[in-house]
Amino acid sequence: MTDDGPTPLRDGLERLGRFSAENRRTVFSVVAVLVVVSLAIAGLSVQMSLGMELYIDDSSQTNQNWQEVKADDAFDLGNNVFVMIETDHLYEPETIRTIDRLDRRYTATDKFSSVTSLADVVKRGNGGEIPATEREVRAAINRVESTDTSTAALVNNVNPDRETALIVATYGQVDVPDAEDQYFGFLPGTAAGYLTDKVSDATDHVTVPPHVDVTVTGAPVFENAAFGLMLPEMIQLFAVAFAIIFSVVFLVMRGRLYRTWKVFLPVGTALVALMYMLGMMGIVGFNFNAIMLGVLPIALGLGIDFSLQLHTRYIEEREKGREPVDAAASAARTTGNTLLLAMATTSIGLGALLVSAVPPTRQLGATAAFGVIAATALSLTLLVALLVQFDDDEYDQTGPTASDTTEATAAATAAERNSSTDSKNKNSPSPEPSANDQSSGVLSDDEPAFERFIGTLSSGIAASPLIVILLMIAAIGGGAAVYHDVPTTQEMLDYWPDIEQRDDLEELESTAQSPNVIYLLVESKDAYSPTTFRRASAFETAIEDHDDVNAAMSSVTAVEMATGGDIPERRTRLIDTVDRQAASDLMPVGSREDTPDRFVIQLFVDDIEGEEVRHLIDDTEATADRHLVTERTAVTGKPVVNRNVIENVTSGRDPMTVLSFGLATVFLALALRSVRESVLLVVSVAISAVMLISIAMYLLGIPWNPLTVATGSIALGAGITYGIHVHERFKEELFERGSTPVVAMREAMVRKSRPVIGSGATTLFGFGALGISQFPVLANFGIAVALAMTFALVTAFVFLPASALLLARWTNTYDIVVDST
Repeated sequence: MTDDGPTPLRDGLERLGRFSAENRRTVFSVVAVLVVVSLAIAGLSVQMSLGMELYIDDSSQTNQNWQEVKADDAFDLGNNVFVMIETDHLYEPETIRTIDRLDRRYTATDKFSSVTSLADVVKRGNGGEIPATEREVRAAINRVESTDTSTAALVNNVNPDRETALIVATYGQVDVPDAEDQYFGFLPGTAAGYLTDKVSDATDHVTVPPHVDVTVTGAPVFENAAFGLMLPEMIQLFAVAFAIIFSVVFLVMRGRLYRTWKVFLPVGTALVALMYMLGMMGIVGFNFNAIMLGVLPIALGLGIDFSLQLHTRYIEEREKGREPVDAAASAARTTGNTLLLAMATTSIGLGALLVSAVPPTRQLGATAAFGVIAATALSLTLLVALLVQFDDDEYDQTGPTASDTTEATAAATAAERNSSTDSKNKNSPSPEPSANDQSSGVLSDDEPAFERFIGTLSSGIAASPLIVILLMIAAIGGGAAVYHDVPTTQEMLDYWPDIEQRDDLEELESTAQSPNVIYLLVESKDAYSPTTFRRASAFETAIEDHDDVNAAMSSVTAVEMATGGDIPERRTRLIDTVDRQAASDLMPVGSREDTPDRFVIQLFVDDIEGEEVRHLIDDTEATADRHLVTERTAVTGKPVVNRNVIENVTSGRDPMTVLSFGLATVFLALALRSVRESVLLVVSVAISAVMLISIAMYLLGIPWNPLTVATGSIALGAGITYGIHVHERFKEELFERGSTPVVAMREAMVRKSRPVIGSGATTLFGFGALGISQFPVLANFGIAVALAMTFALVTAFVFLPASALLLARWTNTYDIVVDST
């Protein structure tokens, strides 16, 4: 509603503002206690979480299958650390003995479920000993390689070429000691980091010949190095972002503040809201991760936005001659109403992230929404108390009050409204505003240059609103055309920075025949029976014909290796063979005792990525369904988990966008009691901004990833907030000041330019700092949100004014509001 008559909401906000202004000590005390409690809870509960498992639901079948493979009381598989040995003298006995010493060192750590190396192959082909000559080493390798195709594939994996050997150390779940924690426990130690250090230490204790080059690599090594860089970088980036945010707020508000140090008041209020948000995270059990780190600049930017709105309105009321307490109450009554509307709409936009299939994205939406709610409450209480507490009566009473409007102006306005209403009732447009209308209003020669520029922009929009609307339609159409053409990151490696460990991993992937492993879980009441093993053998034979699968290894394969390719007819002999092979260094299959009703088939696959992974998963499932008809099977592994994360990125994008726009439209229609105004705000600001973002992402090659998919909801939340501030002030000037639509829009744009553009610029430049991150996933997010803020400001100050002026000229939308008051 736009009238300022008695309403429970406005009256309640006014009472809240007056209470906060008159009971400042009480407000300060309550806020201080809550800050201490929030920080205490956050300090005890909130941590930094790392790992790709965070990005799939704990309760999902994908996660349950993956955890079963990794469990130390089940298969204890899933992760592989590779040690790459490169030398021109690979087959010399001295080199093989070096590989054997490394192998035994890694095994002695007792942290790996298996360690397989070229030394194991050589010893297997030479009666358990390393030969004395290079010729005998080669002969031993050839004997093992000629056993069967699965063994040959395994040999090729640990010996991909004549100058390279690989040691493969496999592990599943690992208990990480508390001593591995960093930053006073904020960053818990990870299994990847712990075992990488173990392997590096073990390598350092082995004397390596000068001609041998040893490199520790693999996905766990790379992820540990990348995650280790993330937190320090984010601390630096947020320090830069905050410095930029404060500088922007200072520069934007300097022209409105009589005491420049008071820029700390809205910024400080927003920081207190962040502290409350941290406490909320501790209470509900949220932790920081690569995605959740983005909540800080979002909440800070929107929190500053709300604080700046109330701060500038307080200054305006003081300049009108009101006493501090009365000015605080009036600011809370008027701006507070708009803040609540913006808060609810923003929370709905961010809350739409709850439908995402990626858990951290859902947490981002819930946490940011809480931050917005906390910022609104603190703006109406803490900031009000601070403004009155530090009011030095420095305001020049130069602005007009509501009662200063002359009778002549009111009469002229009334005449124009009557004329406008008559013309609208005849379905004809109202007269174009006169030159006098367009030049009248709030601007004067002593207005700052920033306000004069916005006033000029307003006049230009008022002169040609149809041209602006055509531009808006073109932007929406262009964005819709390329929305689904924006690329999606297809490979998890593309999320991470270009560091030395990444180069090592890429070299491994280009060298090893099978750098990745996919697992097929086979479960049956009679798992270790000849019948089940024959079906599994048929599956392995069929899947090895797949172009991307190099070998299958399992208890079935181990039995066939020991029996010359046959599956024993008797169950007792089968089980005896499985138990003997469980101790094999060359093809370890694990203990049957831990998993009596299930076993796992390991598929060694090529270096595939993107849609190829999905095709292989589907082909594996189809082949399993054909051959293992009575057993329960499930495909899992790191490639499967990573592919699931990638697919979840786009699966929730469209539902989030549609839901956020739909809920925001319905809410605004109910809150404003006008479907037209609701559609006006959503289409001219939010949808236009999102479509412009799509065009920019398409042209700049910025992909969808778990962070950038939240851009639409962020643009809706922030853009609608900016639009509401301008639109509500437009209606206030229209109905309470008696201004014409053109003058009312100019007044709204000028009065809201500093706080809205200032808050938008803080978020824009704050997120812009993320654009220099060496992590592509964060850099792309920073750029995307910076674009979102830019376009949200453009639509709020260009598309919205043009649409509102045409709505006022061609329809009775705003006359209905007048009649209702």
